[in-house]
Amino acid sequence: MAQGRDPATAAGAAGAAGAAAAPPAQDPPFVLPPAVEQRQGIVFATPAGQALTLDLFLPRERPARPAPGIVFVHGGGWRQGTPRAFWRQAAHLAALGVPGISVRYRFAPRYRFPAQLEDVQAAVRWLRTNAAGLGVDAARVGAAGGSAGGHLAALLGTTEAEVDGVSSRVQAVVAFNGVFDFPTLNTAGASGPRRDLLGDDPEVARAASPRLCADGTAAPTLLLHGTADTTVPFAQSAAYAGRLRELGVPVELVPAPGAVHGFHNRPPHYAPALERMTRFFLETLGGAP
Repeated sequence: MAQGRDPATAAGAAGAAGAAAAPPAQDPPFVLPPAVEQRQGIVFATPAGQALTLDLFLPRERPARPAPGIVFVHGGGWRQGTPRAFWRQAAHLAALGVPGISVRYRFAPRYRFPAQLEDVQAAVRWLRTNAAGLGVDAARVGAAGGSAGGHLAALLGTTEAEVDGVSSRVQAVVAFNGVFDFPTLNTAGASGPRRDLLGDDPEVARAASPRLCADGTAAPTLLLHGTADTTVPFAQSAAYAGRLRELGVPVELVPAPGAVHGFHNRPPHYAPALERMTRFFLETLGGAP
């Protein structure tokens, strides 16, 4: 989905994971903090023989005890994008002692749902499997994403795909301008990506909708959405927040007045959105010891 200057939406749809065009410059630009170590291109899964990679952000000074870990999921209409989209946010949290990974997943239309969900679930399991070596507490994992990534992050908080005793479920979710209910998503800007992801099967659309598959065990969630978003309407987040409240799940809905799609990745909204996300994760998961 179009996200303005967000590198997760670099022009040109990619046919396979990792094939996105070079992203435009970010504002503010990415600068790796001196206190953070970055490792790029780590293979975390090979579905159908295709290597999926992640970029890892670690505090150079490891805390005495394990800290929470965060999985970042880029947007791009499920058809394109790059982990660079959340490098700034991941580096910011790592500088506070909270490790993070920014991940790739397979793209539609070559791969349709649930391939994308399966890939980000594999990334969560990778983080948990390697938690001890990364200084991560495997019981405190969060997920954040924007647009298509917000949709997948929400599913990480409402679904489970345990493998060999390792859970894919996260304990906190932050979603920026996410999609949560496909049957009610009818905007022109979303119709092509929606069809490429789901096809025309209404049952698949329901299964892919966090609002329709959530129950009382869903992860505490923070939803940030621009009120002027015409690609993914603000009503998507409002309805999802309402559903989580009905279920008794802790949820916060933060409108960005007048903001359009991808607001969280450019001024004047980038800094306050980053601060709000950071505060939510630290309050919900706890910080580094």
